[in-house]
Amino acid sequence: MNEQFFWLAVGIIGILGAVVPAAQMGTEIYFDFQLFMLVVGIGIFHVIGSGGKGLKRVDNFGKGSFAAGSLGFFIALASVPGSEGQALIDTTQYAVFSICLGTIIHLVCQVIVNRFGSSQ
Repeated sequence: MNEQFFWLAVGIIGILGAVVPAAQMGTEIYFDFQLFMLVVGIGIFHVIGSGGKGLKRVDNFGKGSFAAGSLGFFIALASVPGSEGQALIDTTQYAVFSICLGTIIHLVCQVIVNRFGSSQ
């Protein structure tokens, strides 16, 4: 195995290994498919709209996913005033998970771009 791929894998696994367990402590939301599709879908459409080749696409996907996570955060926050009790807690968790998902995807994409961009 190429040393470059090994350290890339270690970096990505390290990021996910540190974030995922921390994000699930004390929450009842483990995965939300609609939230995932919002963040990943907007990231994909950002790549399609922005263009580019190779690492530029990975970079654009990370940026689009981060922007989508931020958008999901504000959409969920907008529904907080109409929520009470457990629904308020769930809405707040969705808001935080949205921005976390976008940030995690952006971090992973940035690791890939940094690793392979420096070797060119």
